[in-house]
This record gives sequence, structure tokens and C-alpha cells, in this order.
Amino acid sequence: MSGRRGDGADLLAQATVALRRHTPDGWAAVREDLLDLARRAHRPSAPVRGRHAHGDFLLSTDVLVAALRRSVESVPDVAVTAVHCATGPDAALTGVTVEVVALFGTHLPTAGEAARAVLTATCRDVLGEPGPGTGVDVRVHVHVGDVVARRTEL
Repeated sequence: MSGRRGDGADLLAQATVALRRHTPDGWAAVREDLLDLARRAHRPSAPVRGRHAHGDFLLSTDVLVAALRRSVESVPDVAVTAVHCATGPDAALTGVTVEVVALFGTHLPTAGEAARAVLTATCRDVLGEPGPGTGVDVRVHVHVGDVVARRTEL
């Protein structure tokens, strides 16, 4: 075998270069529509178990995540970038990790504790108190993933 590519490989390379140069005229017009459609596509979320006076119920984690995001809005100079929920057996919530960005100069331990407090309270408000003997212990973690210089970046 020589180190030279065969005619088929040369033809494939030429076709690849030609295709990479070609962009259909209509692509730019439909690109945003396709991306918007993908963003709005239904993606079912996992259930998480809650408890109220009449018994247990299941709630979409999307609903819980939305409530957790709103609760952190009350913490000054902090914004949520991501929320992750962990569930154990029987869909019981076992942990919440919230990733945040903080404004430069914010005292991070104080902001983290404030975020943790509102997150814990929101979990209890939305899901209710764990029942006696359930052994459910929800761990709430706040991760500061970035510090920004301007409030507009929050």
C-alpha cells in the first residue's frame, strides 16, 4: 500500500470541501424558528414526592425548580444559573444543588447561607414536611460558580 489516498478518498475530500462551502439560502431564515421549536419541545421531568394533610402527592421537578429559582431572587446580589434535584427511592427529594453567580464584593458565605435558608424553606413550603419515621433528609447545597463585575451580568 502506498501512502497515497485512492481516487475515492480524493473525491470524498473534494465533496466534503464543496458541501462545507455551501449554505442553503433559506437556512438563516428557518434557523431561529428551529431553535425556538427545540427550546419549547416538551421534556417531561421526573416526579418528586411531597406530603400534605391528605397524604402524599407527586410533583414535577420542573415546578419545584421554578419555585426554587424564584426564592433565590430574594437574596441580594445573587442570581441562579442552574438547579439540580436528586431523588431517592419512592421519588423522595434527597438533595438540591443550586448554582449561583454573585456580584463582585458580595460576602459569599453570607449570601450562601441566605440562599440555603430560602431554598430549605421553599422545599418545605412546596413539598411539605417529611413524615415521621421517613428518614428523609434533604441536603441543600449552594455552589457559587462565578463572580461578575456588574449587576447587569446577574
